[in-house]
Amino acid sequence: MRDHSSVFRKDVLGWSLYDFANTIYSMNIVSLYLKRYIVEDLGHSHAWFDIPFSISMLLSALLLPALGALSDHATKKKMFLFLFTLTCCVAVGGMSLVPTGALTAIVILFILANFAYEAGQPFYNALLYSVAEGPQARFVSGIGVAVGYIGSSLGMLLVLPFVTGDLFGFQIPLITGWGKTGSFVPTAMLFMLFSVPLFLWVRETPVKSTSRISLKQAYREVWDGLRQTRKYPGVLRFLIADYFFEDAAATVILNIGLYCSVVLGMGESSITIFLAVSATSAVAGSFLIGKISEKSSLKVVLGSVIVGWVLALIAFVATNNSAVVWALGSIVGILLGGLWTTSRPMLAELVPREELGRFFGLFALSGRAAAIVGPLIWTVVILLFSPDGLFGPAMAKSWNLSTSAAVELPYKLGILSLAVMMLIGLYIFRKVPRTSGNQSGS
Repeated sequence: MRDHSSVFRKDVLGWSLYDFANTIYSMNIVSLYLKRYIVEDLGHSHAWFDIPFSISMLLSALLLPALGALSDHATKKKMFLFLFTLTCCVAVGGMSLVPTGALTAIVILFILANFAYEAGQPFYNALLYSVAEGPQARFVSGIGVAVGYIGSSLGMLLVLPFVTGDLFGFQIPLITGWGKTGSFVPTAMLFMLFSVPLFLWVRETPVKSTSRISLKQAYREVWDGLRQTRKYPGVLRFLIADYFFEDAAATVILNIGLYCSVVLGMGESSITIFLAVSATSAVAGSFLIGKISEKSSLKVVLGSVIVGWVLALIAFVATNNSAVVWALGSIVGILLGGLWTTSRPMLAELVPREELGRFFGLFALSGRAAAIVGPLIWTVVILLFSPDGLFGPAMAKSWNLSTSAAVELPYKLGILSLAVMMLIGLYIFRKVPRTSGNQSGS
């Protein structure tokens, strides 16, 4: 039996560095450069990014639960994770070889890359219990989330010179800025490089009994698992509640920059600093809440995080005060780190260890579905209540809103819709049983 008494081991470091690695991809490709390349440089519609993104998430939602079930029957979580990581990196690097304007090829490679990125997540999450056990796994989960946020910040800095040719005005020797497409190859290389320690240092815990099953059998197991969740009280309720939590959080991540620009009137540099401060706070929140979770009820901690989310979102709507907004940015960062730090071990403690792959696949299904539906709800709210929308003009007239207030109204209602999502999830979550910190089946 491996000694899990200390978190200061290279297998914990290797596992955590994978979070560092994959956030370099998500920040640079998904959040920063690819959509802007398509819209700003090539002059195409946002739909050329949004629809492929949704397709990749839909593929993930359909395939991941079965892949997780397959992995439960063999000690192959590292193998699946390696294959998906390699696929993502090759596809991202391959985008740099596509001739300018060949948008269809870019889109196909992006769908492949983003699917592979998402597909690796349940296997990575399940490997948490190969490096930590019991309450300690809660803290290690927090370390991973924190290191991931560090990766998102450092990843931007490491890739920026390949895009601009300099780093905040300082010329970088031997590097010429290649524009937004210059981010593709270094992102792929950094993702692969920082994922290597996991594959070298993490020793996957063998399953109790191995067997071969077909993909059809894997889907049957997933369906049976959904039908038989009574065997594991609270699992289905937790997955449904987490759907609402993830729905709201994912939509905040995608739209907070736009909200800051339209509603709060922040300039480009202010938004960048604001998001950097929030990411730094998320690092602190991940460590802090992960440490608190070691000695506290995970249900109480996660429930408190969600209450904090609701209050913070309402406060965002209620104020335009600059100082308050900056403070709220830090609070949201802490809560974001806390949400992802506590949700992984919460699910893991509700199910047997030998079925982690399957249930983390369902967990991924919940998160991927939220990433599709949440932004759609936001978009519908914005369209309906905008100054030229179905309800916007009537509300502006009846409330006697100024022009600027009428523009801000749909965004504020969008934020309030996310607070409602969190409240619905919290209502469902209230009957999830407390976990002991000793994972079932361990």
